[in-house]
Amino acid sequence: MTSHTITLPDGRLLGYALYGPPHGRPVLYFHGTPSSRLELLLLHHYGKDLEALLLEAGLKLIAVDRPGMGLSTYDPHSNFLSFATDVGVLMDKLGITRTAVMGWSGGGPFTLALAYKFPDRISHDCIICGFARPFDEEVVRAMNTNVWYFRAAKYIPLLLRSGMFVVSRNRVNHTLPQKVTGLPYEDFQYLKRLRDLRVLARVTLKEACRFGTRGAVHEARNYYKYFGFDLQQVQPPVHYWWGTKDKSVIELHALAVEQQVPNARMHYRPGEGHLSIWVRYMKEVLQTAASY
Repeated sequence: MTSHTITLPDGRLLGYALYGPPHGRPVLYFHGTPSSRLELLLLHHYGKDLEALLLEAGLKLIAVDRPGMGLSTYDPHSNFLSFATDVGVLMDKLGITRTAVMGWSGGGPFTLALAYKFPDRISHDCIICGFARPFDEEVVRAMNTNVWYFRAAKYIPLLLRSGMFVVSRNRVNHTLPQKVTGLPYEDFQYLKRLRDLRVLARVTLKEACRFGTRGAVHEARNYYKYFGFDLQQVQPPVHYWWGTKDKSVIELHALAVEQQVPNARMHYRPGEGHLSIWVRYMKEVLQTAASY
């Protein structure tokens, strides 16, 4: 893995990391929230050889930091479509004329936005249990323990920013009981050891907040807003994986894709959770992404 930046037309930096063989076919990857381009390193921690999987699939992943997270400069006006514009600049600089896109969790709307904005350049989306509709009242009522993070971002953003700053600057010293996390065992098994939490924190929250917490909180607030397009307007095929025990991204998001995206290809996986499906089905997702 190597990290890089490009300078956007307005002077902001856009950070990204490269995974896989240098001559592999490029595929864009959008991380969860709050997270970073380093997120894919979690797979190594959980015993998955990402480099071997990419070599087998003949792919090179380009994992992009969103504004204000990782190496990317904060943009107070950023939204789903403006990020797609940023990524369009990145594609031009890297000489990418056509590619597939992968996204996990909070990366879902950004993956869809890119397909909407560049239907001739995006062959298909591969979304792993990603948000797919704004956080309206119906969604918020059905959310689980992670609703408090997003509610805090909406109603008390300054307090959330302060709390995230403290957490991101300190070493994780305690695990949490499964009941407190609200996670099914399928996901909790990956987080029950202290070293698991430390690795997770390092590549997600800590890296997302390396230059401050504004970007992460701004993004969390954006999930409540209209995406800037309707799902019916997304033309490229959208492959969507969702586990029936996922408590982090509720089923309403999977149903939105299934019912509204014209070329939806659903991959429901019984008994899988939010993190478990990302770990256990990454090979399948990569092989699907390679089919362009």
